Amino acid sequence: MAKRVFYYIIGFTIGAIFIYFLLMRGRSFDFWMPGERVKTEIIERKPVISEKAICQLACLNLNKDSIASIIKKTEVNFDKSRVREKPCKYYLLEISEDKIQMDFSLCDTVVVLNAVRRAGQECGCN
Repeated sequence: MAKRVFYYIIGFTIGAIFIYFLLMRGRSFDFWMPGERVKTEIIERKPVISEKAICQLACLNLNKDSIASIIKKTEVNFDKSRVREKPCKYYLLEISEDKIQMDFSLCDTVVVLNAVRRAGQECGCN
């Protein structure tokens, strides 16, 4: 009986090492996290930028072509987001070090960037 347990442990260890080196080493599994899935969905669906957001991006000296790279730096604030709202879900993405907030509406067919704000900086966009 002890010999069987020994062989099981040896086989299990070899299998675990094999799986680690072939499948898991060097890979990031962030896409499993809810915030990462939201950001990926926003980037892949190419957000439409509202007129207010275009004005705010210009005011904050942000390039509208680099929105995808900005989104990758953000964190989704689920406390201030409304994820169960119908017909469009509302998400607030934040960059804490730059104090930037981006409001997105995710509808069935379109993603809209509604507003961009930086704490302490007012833009006259309405």
